[in-house]
Amino acid sequence: MPEPDAITSPTQKSKINAPNERSVHNAVFEELRLRIRQGNWLPGERIPSIAQLAKEFHAGSGSIREALRSLQSIGVVKIEHGSGVYVTGSRPSTEISSHFENVGAGLRMALAETRWVLEPELAALAAERSTDEELNEIETLVREMEKAAHDGIDFSDLDVLFHRQIARAARNPILSQTMEGVSDLFLESRRTILLDPDAVLRALRYHQLIADALRIRNAAQARLLMQGHMNSMLEEIMKSETLKQELNLQTTTSDAIQQEEK
Repeated sequence: MPEPDAITSPTQKSKINAPNERSVHNAVFEELRLRIRQGNWLPGERIPSIAQLAKEFHAGSGSIREALRSLQSIGVVKIEHGSGVYVTGSRPSTEISSHFENVGAGLRMALAETRWVLEPELAALAAERSTDEELNEIETLVREMEKAAHDGIDFSDLDVLFHRQIARAARNPILSQTMEGVSDLFLESRRTILLDPDAVLRALRYHQLIADALRIRNAAQARLLMQGHMNSMLEEIMKSETLKQELNLQTTTSDAIQQEEK
């Protein structure tokens, strides 16, 4: 699906054509994290200044600054005021997904259970601690997901950003870092689930209700709605896995019959 912002690869001139600051911030965050992963800047090396990055990405200094803060929150960089921003001395431990080559049934369930434990409390904390700007970003994501669904476009990436933004707004670096670490696994899992039109409608409805609860600062309601969303996700995963098993059984049976006929 189209990315929320247009970002070129690190080897090309970077430019972001984004409709809002939320999109710019997330696009810059993802691009800088990718470059650090690829070794464009070595551990201990200072990355370009905010002014240089703003010029390169054609973005405001506020978006660059927020992206750098997000990178610091997951341990990728260290901001030293008056000196600059430096890549940390080791690869971030958040990349849990790098330890898994394939997202199988067992891993999808383990991920779902992890999110079932974490995300309701993250939503409750976000209701209490988020800034108005963060709430605006969350609501923008909801609108973008609804538009993508209406246009028949996969919005898995936006779905992941929605949950990631809530985790950041919870202001707990450990929990936020944990969510960052499973984001790649989450993306692949969501792409599988969102093939079901009913799952799409349920996800959109929960996202809107959760955003509404966050806006009115109702932590208990945000927790309850996110719990419902996670329960729905668990059911969707189990349904998906059951369907896969049935299809595999049908394929195996068909292959066996063809072998007998030969």
